Amino acid sequence: MTKPDPRAAARCPACDGDMAGPAFAAALPGFSVLACPACGLGRTWPPVPAGKIGAYYPQQYYGSENVRFNPLFEAMTRLFQRRRARLLSRLAAPGAVLDVGCGRGFLLAYLRLMGYEPRGLELSEHAAWHARHRLGLEVASADFLSFSARPESFDMIVFWHTLEHFPEPEKCLSRAAELLKPAGLLAVAVPNFASLQARLFGRHWFHLDIPRHYTHFSERSLRALLERRRLGIARIDHFCFEQNPFGWLQSFYNALGFERDFLYSMLKARSARALRIRRHPIQALLTLALLPLLLPLSLALTLLEAALRRGGTIEVYAIKR
Repeated sequence: MTKPDPRAAARCPACDGDMAGPAFAAALPGFSVLACPACGLGRTWPPVPAGKIGAYYPQQYYGSENVRFNPLFEAMTRLFQRRRARLLSRLAAPGAVLDVGCGRGFLLAYLRLMGYEPRGLELSEHAAWHARHRLGLEVASADFLSFSARPESFDMIVFWHTLEHFPEPEKCLSRAAELLKPAGLLAVAVPNFASLQARLFGRHWFHLDIPRHYTHFSERSLRALLERRRLGIARIDHFCFEQNPFGWLQSFYNALGFERDFLYSMLKARSARALRIRRHPIQALLTLALLPLLLPLSLALTLLEAALRRGGTIEVYAIKR
């Protein structure tokens, strides 16, 4: 008797379509990506059980004292977070804000300066260390679905490149809708599985990040998930200078056969590097040699994908009806 394929039970959380067929094998052996032909949503298969996913988030993933990049890119990170806070302040008046997966807390710190009441969530004490001890923010170490809060207690909830890390994002969005006040703002940024980057590079796409990313959203699938929960779309952006040019750049290197995310490791602080650069001197030299060619190309493609509404990442802002 033929054993049934467990993928046959995989249903699309956005449109309830069939996700039984693999789109492609992932770069990490043992994993593949299932895709919904109806709405374009992807799922990592098999999903890592909740009790085992922590092994893919070692302390090295966060860096010593949560410092992940070299000083130049640390400064750039703060600039991008300040810009993001300003954008959010134009979309929602000061009030209670929850950042789900707040990381080092820079966004919340800037929002606090603008008069917001910030609160953060992180899964681990280590991930929350910088926000708590360096910035003095209130950060709970808890899962969002079990996080204790009254209904309609937040004016803004933010999932900034965190929703894809949850095994059941549809439940997270339902919970967010419950916690938002009427007319509250939900801000979501995710990699775009329907982007030009994703389609061109497939398993080599930098933003795929398997198995930490359980779900791979397209604009269509994310829109469907939000609208099912009476979260009306107010704005969708396909241009992100912080994420999209580097998505092109690192994906080119991955596709050319370099060690996976080698440039990304070069830009990180030593305590956060997955690779030891000194062990790959030839790749380091070739990476630098190709940069004058690949960087301008990546910038040009970022503008093209934004014009075509096929950005490597998308930022979606929705209002609770």
